[in-house]
Amino acid sequence: MHHFPSTTSLTRRAVLTAAGGLTAAAALSLTPTAATASPRGYQNPVVPTNNPDPAVLAADGAFFLYATNGAAGAMPVLTSPDLVEWTPVGNGMPQLASWCRPGRHWAPEVIAVGDRYLSYYTAWRADIDQQAVSVAVSSSPAGPFVDERTAPLIDQSAEGGSIDASPFRDADGSLWLLWKNDGNHDGLPSYIYLQQLSDDGLELVGEPRRLFGMDQPYEKYTIEGASVVVHQGRYYCFYSTGEFWNDSYGVCWASAPSITGPWTKEGDGPILASNDVAAGSGHGMPIKVGPHWWYVYHAWQPDHVNQDPGRLVWLSRITFTGHGPVIDGPAVDNPFAPRV
Repeated sequence: MHHFPSTTSLTRRAVLTAAGGLTAAAALSLTPTAATASPRGYQNPVVPTNNPDPAVLAADGAFFLYATNGAAGAMPVLTSPDLVEWTPVGNGMPQLASWCRPGRHWAPEVIAVGDRYLSYYTAWRADIDQQAVSVAVSSSPAGPFVDERTAPLIDQSAEGGSIDASPFRDADGSLWLLWKNDGNHDGLPSYIYLQQLSDDGLELVGEPRRLFGMDQPYEKYTIEGASVVVHQGRYYCFYSTGEFWNDSYGVCWASAPSITGPWTKEGDGPILASNDVAAGSGHGMPIKVGPHWWYVYHAWQPDHVNQDPGRLVWLSRITFTGHGPVIDGPAVDNPFAPRV
């Protein structure tokens, strides 16, 4: 959640990391769904510029990354053949919806529904000083995404607003949307919400339900950035807690037998946290490449927390163990990378 001005100033390490990026044309020629494991290593950050709240989609033979607004515009889009080498595409949402004002476009996540791509995103309401969630549509994963609604999809003005939407397709094909009420914006509690979507993904169905709130000693300030995957029949929700502007921010998890729950927090603290190379690690999403799971997320440089160059994009491997998921890192040098 929340944005900071993007910058082109890079540390020496970031410049070295960025060298050798592939072109978008090369990225589009590959097929991530055919991915296999490779011993080839990689270096973090994989995107050495400010791209907070990253989300990734595999589509059209490439990976696409979407981030909170920055120098590229309201919806920065990048593309990659392998989750490691990223090339900027541009602004995926050049025209804003009529119900919002510019400046606080946050955390878009994109899913393919039929022959269209739907971006669930957070924006600043024009009528009140709150965030809300809506949906924009494109015929391409790169955009342009257009929201023709005259009001946001989710309006929780009595609960501080709504942010951090994440779409999920269940095994039976049903579509669901997770998000967080922005309670901490108004001194209220925050919860992770869930509601079913219509088959076309454009409307909500039924009633929203609270999946869980803050009830653990390791949860601080808020919970947000939820994203769900299924592994061996079990549902896992990765979410962030802490203050995004300092090193208290990290990633925790809960699990359930179904998307509707009941959800249980079985860990004893964050499975991704700050260390000597990355601070405030969090608000990302898991993605499976071949047989392996990865987590794409943002983090500050430890000596530049809440400063330029902003929140850079990192990549870490997820391993599912008998005690739940484990996320490697953060680490600059990684011996094992996804390969397509």
